[in-house]
Amino acid sequence: MILNQWTKITHWCPAQLFYYFKDADGDHWCIYLRWDGQRGDEPWQAELVRCDENWDCRWDCPDTVNLLKEKEHTPGTVTGYYYAEEWPFLQAKVLELVKEIFPTLEFPNNS
Repeated sequence: MILNQWTKITHWCPAQLFYYFKDADGDHWCIYLRWDGQRGDEPWQAELVRCDENWDCRWDCPDTVNLLKEKEHTPGTVTGYYYAEEWPFLQAKVLELVKEIFPTLEFPNNS
């Protein structure tokens, strides 16, 4: 696990990407970007998850954020759906969304 750098794992599903970082208070966080090709409705998922001191994701924490959840839906449109090969775009997109949550943080290795 390396801070402020994307790590790709392909063991359990077609793609899992993790980006670990510390906030201004020193709390541990992970951006979890996952593609599940078995689901046709919304294959990419992205979550911001608090981690414990050992960098294990705390999925049970109430401050877990679904980063791709729509704020508003425009009827007749398909949103939140990205093709499998669009993961580089999504890496940049979710980092921008996390920067909105933590505006004072810098993400030095955002690729």
